[in-house]
Amino acid sequence: MNTAKTRLVALIGDPVAHSLSPAIHNAGFAALGMDWAYVAATVKADELSDAVKGMQALGFEGFNSTMPHKTALVPLMDETDAFAEFCQAVNTVTLRGGRLHGYNTDGPGSLNALKAAKADVSNAVILGAGAAGRAMALALAEAGSKVTILNREAKKADGVAEKLKKSGHDATSGALGTAPRQIKNATVLCNATAVGMHSNETPVTKSALHKGLTVLDAVYAPRHTRLIQDAKAAGCSIVAGEDMLLHQAMIGFELWTGKKAPESAMRKAMEEGFRK
Repeated sequence: MNTAKTRLVALIGDPVAHSLSPAIHNAGFAALGMDWAYVAATVKADELSDAVKGMQALGFEGFNSTMPHKTALVPLMDETDAFAEFCQAVNTVTLRGGRLHGYNTDGPGSLNALKAAKADVSNAVILGAGAAGRAMALALAEAGSKVTILNREAKKADGVAEKLKKSGHDATSGALGTAPRQIKNATVLCNATAVGMHSNETPVTKSALHKGLTVLDAVYAPRHTRLIQDAKAAGCSIVAGEDMLLHQAMIGFELWTGKKAPESAMRKAMEEGFRK
């Protein structure tokens, strides 16, 4: 039950009505007996600055952002973490002492989900060079992986690989069409594109998948994408989009509260949300 002392966090974006984040986070707060609440608010692109100032004025602890605000938030931050800086995208913000600290949890969330699945991350192929793909590439590279970034526009993938190489990481790049050849020796395949979202499409053919490969799909609508179904059939280990979603939520929860996220309660709320 909320009180006059309830501490607030939020999700801002357009749209947000579909989001499972309020259910996931509020279940976490309830499990720890915390007087906190997580709300979702539709914020139009031209309202972003006002919305951020409003949350500062109202004493919010922080917020998540989704489309279309992730890139636009970067210049509004007082500080950004390495992932937000590398990706030029912010999806989690803490508000402390009036200062805005921006994070990008796509990379750490995907890596934690892969670790939970006990994946061999030594050789990773990442499909997509957008914000999510860049975050995954950095996280895996920092975990010691040889990273290959593939994108429809190869030049965009080349730019990500060059930035990683300048930091001493083992990174290569190429066009999305080369995926079947690149996947042959990979231990991890990450889909960071929108292919498969609300459709039966897949970014790679089933024949390119093989045993010993762990397949992570950042897409979670539908819950079991064509890529995930094909990966199961091919004998791959799988990390579905919902697993990445959960691990991202847990990172945000811990950044805001300073407490260990109650994984079982948050997972249960997420699964109930998918069933509904």
